[in-house]
Amino acid sequence: MPTITLRYQQTTEAGFAAIVSIDHQTQYPVTLCDPFTASEEKDLEFYFEQWIRFPFDHQVKAQRAAASVQTYGEHLFEQIFADRRAYADYSRACSGGLTQLQIEIEGESPDFQALHWEALKDPDHPTPLATEAIFTRKRFRAGGTPIDLSPSPVINLLVVTARPDEEADVGYRTISRPLIDAIHQAQLRVNVELLRPGTFQALSQHLENKAGHYHIIHFDAHGGLMTYDQFEGGVTQDRYLYKARYGRSEMAPYTGQKAFLFLEGDTKGKADPVEAEELAALLTAKGIPICILNACQSAKQVKSAIQNAEFKMQSSEGSNSDPSRPETHPDPSQEGTEVSQNTETSLGSRLMAAGVQMVVAMGYSVTVTAAAVMMEKLYAELFAQKGIPEAIRLGRKELYNRKERRVYFNQMVPLEDWLLPVVYANREVDLKLREFTLTEEEAYYADLDALDHRYEFKAPLYGFVGRDLEILKIEKSLLRHNVLLLRGMGGTGKTTLLRYLWRWWLTTHFVVDAFYFGYDEKAYTVEQIIHDLGKRLYGREEHARFLAMQPAAQGAKLAKTLCDLTG
Repeated sequence: MPTITLRYQQTTEAGFAAIVSIDHQTQYPVTLCDPFTASEEKDLEFYFEQWIRFPFDHQVKAQRAAASVQTYGEHLFEQIFADRRAYADYSRACSGGLTQLQIEIEGESPDFQALHWEALKDPDHPTPLATEAIFTRKRFRAGGTPIDLSPSPVINLLVVTARPDEEADVGYRTISRPLIDAIHQAQLRVNVELLRPGTFQALSQHLENKAGHYHIIHFDAHGGLMTYDQFEGGVTQDRYLYKARYGRSEMAPYTGQKAFLFLEGDTKGKADPVEAEELAALLTAKGIPICILNACQSAKQVKSAIQNAEFKMQSSEGSNSDPSRPETHPDPSQEGTEVSQNTETSLGSRLMAAGVQMVVAMGYSVTVTAAAVMMEKLYAELFAQKGIPEAIRLGRKELYNRKERRVYFNQMVPLEDWLLPVVYANREVDLKLREFTLTEEEAYYADLDALDHRYEFKAPLYGFVGRDLEILKIEKSLLRHNVLLLRGMGGTGKTTLLRYLWRWWLTTHFVVDAFYFGYDEKAYTVEQIIHDLGKRLYGREEHARFLAMQPAAQGAKLAKTLCDLTG
């Protein structure tokens, strides 16, 4: 596969000095400048971040920003291949088709990485190069210890969702729900688990028991670049954990900025800033080669002259006066909303620099519709043995070909968000996917059948809408106490919510099994409940012995069995 490498050399008054080469042969010096003015960059940010919140206004401005992506890409292309010899080498590299081409961007400079490389477009080609060729961003020196995965018939995926501010935060399942729905509807062999709670301690303890198990970890959390003064400001306002950072020492003073992922703290409104190197050390030590920041508020790739505090989620109501608290939007768990992102993710590049083998990050806002399209295509292509960069390329092309997105107010608008996925790579990742054995295949489809029939959720007449905040509150309550009282007037949807939850919790491995006894079915007695539980939990012979026990002994045995199931 021909490889075009664009390597950063230095920053100049005009922009950047770089070297372009084909297959690391002849090198051509190039001088690059940002194709956008500051005003044009602001327009693009407005297009992805603000316009989709109220798509009835500023139509001309949005259309101009959308069209500017092509102009940007062509100007960037013309600068790179201004030397006719370099262009001739590029043409020869493309002779076998753009799908056989790989483009690598190498550079340490944040300014250089902040350019929208994925917009690159040959004026003589109808589509952007990133929809046909593989794009990856790399550093000069590959880092990290290679991870040797065991062969597996399924992709094991861990989703980490952190909502420190609960109801004042982004909707709890904005990404996890459409992601899991897309995987289920496409019948992809992906085993999804959701981490609960979304804390660093829970993540560390969970991975301790499953080292080498997960292929991919998918973060849905806030992120940001902070100076030490900004970090201290959050500590002073009781926004951040400081001394009780599980598995990590106190944050020592540092110069410049560090990239953080904000997981949940011990109380509502308090976040746990996990520094990029701390996170990378955990992931590599536990054998996770791929990190996806698809729904992660992971901060701007700031230019050197810009200082960026913790990423603030922009809302249509304006700025939040508290600099340590992220701004909030309306609940995006409903249709017609999006997960806010900011420009090109420096957290992604810093995770790569710290040793994670491959990081997939997003720039600007990613709608729920786009996330579902992208992730469904990504996981389907991974099973076709395409590899992450190629799977992302095909996902990007799917976004390019299907541009309609559902945004605020349930509006459908075309978006040029194929530009947003960014792949950082230290080295290639072999997932080693294999076919099922007969035993594995039987168990896998038996579990699917149980979900589809035994635990089938039948939505009420007008559908099942929202409830993300209630689900978050219920799950956090159950993690504190294993008994929950759900109260409400008749007809408010208590039973429907519980029936929905047993399907959701089994799908995401929050519970091992679920049992329902309700007066809407019949007036159960204690003996009937014990009998039904025993029948479900025990085999024929053990169940017969169970029935012969005294009621008190039956209750004690059931309690022991249920405790054993929960570990």
